[in-house]
Amino acid sequence: MKMSDTAVKELVQLIPEGLPTGLRNYWYPILQTEELPTGKPVGLKVLGENLAAWRDADGQPNVVRDRCPHRSIRLSVGRVMDGELQCLMHGLRFNGEGRCTLIPWETAHTPHHDRLGVPAYPARELGGYVWAYLGDPVRFPPPPLETQVPEELLKPDEFICFRLPTSTWKANWLLAIDGSDGFHAVVLHTDSQAVHRAERKPGSNEVPLEDRRIKIIRTSHGVRGVSVDLEGEPINHGHFTVDVKGQRFCLPCLTTNPIMPAPGAAPYASRLWQFPQDAQHTTVVRFLSWRARTEAERAAATRLFNEVALPRLELVNAEDAFAAEAQGDLIEARSREYLLAPDEDVIKVRRLLRTAFVSQAQHGERIDNPAGSLAYPA
Repeated sequence: MKMSDTAVKELVQLIPEGLPTGLRNYWYPILQTEELPTGKPVGLKVLGENLAAWRDADGQPNVVRDRCPHRSIRLSVGRVMDGELQCLMHGLRFNGEGRCTLIPWETAHTPHHDRLGVPAYPARELGGYVWAYLGDPVRFPPPPLETQVPEELLKPDEFICFRLPTSTWKANWLLAIDGSDGFHAVVLHTDSQAVHRAERKPGSNEVPLEDRRIKIIRTSHGVRGVSVDLEGEPINHGHFTVDVKGQRFCLPCLTTNPIMPAPGAAPYASRLWQFPQDAQHTTVVRFLSWRARTEAERAAATRLFNEVALPRLELVNAEDAFAAEAQGDLIEARSREYLLAPDEDVIKVRRLLRTAFVSQAQHGERIDNPAGSLAYPA
């Protein structure tokens, strides 16, 4: 059924033009450390923009727009020369600030150097990731990266972190973030998060999917769904949630899930970034972290990650990707939905994203996360 003009207008107001390709003026983990080698540029697309990244002579990351201003060839197919990025076609060279430093047929003081710059973005390396502040650093000065990342990445002596491979979903990032609601796992992840038969304790529930229901509860970190049987008795779903310090969702695109694999077990946190490559593809970056100060605690966390968390999360990622992709186009998906009471957190996140986007576009103000919102959840 074709949407009315009024319905389309109302939907567009909720999804401002430009938001489907992301929120600018935030730090993003655009690459993992090992994905940016020395001596070779890397091309990637983030927030609808083609970027070229490379390491300079000191090994520090640099990020510029992936287009030579001379004849528009991609800079990411060029070479790294003396720590600078050289265009493959004619040899123009650019430094990490985007300034042209060499035109092979011009003198060292040619005025063309100042006319042929390429947009550059602040870049840092921290916690196993290469971060880029994508936006206008003059109009919206970047906050210190250390204030924008989960605390585990700043305290390697207190935490152990495991980075999962970065993946791409064929879906808009807003649909991907919608899929991080707190009650879908009971059904979507029934198989991937369930406790294997060999691991079940005597007397634990073994209830077929058709006899399972969802009990909605409200916690300190929003709406959650609990798996129960027809009588309302809880079913061991493979993990137990624990409280969150701060916010479960943080700008621009970070979702935190605190998980306890079994009663009394050490909890861990799943940190998930979902940001757009373009309007049809989403980059998904995730790590898991445990509080681990001793070698014994680190060994236990490593064992739990390799034997339990990693295999489950690989399946969870595939299931979440499939669900996001199955919704199709963003406008079509949003125009045909019928929201229910447990979707209140989804609505809150949507409003926050819209407010952050409009605040920059209309008021020239960048919304930041509340202090402490990135604290470890357990």
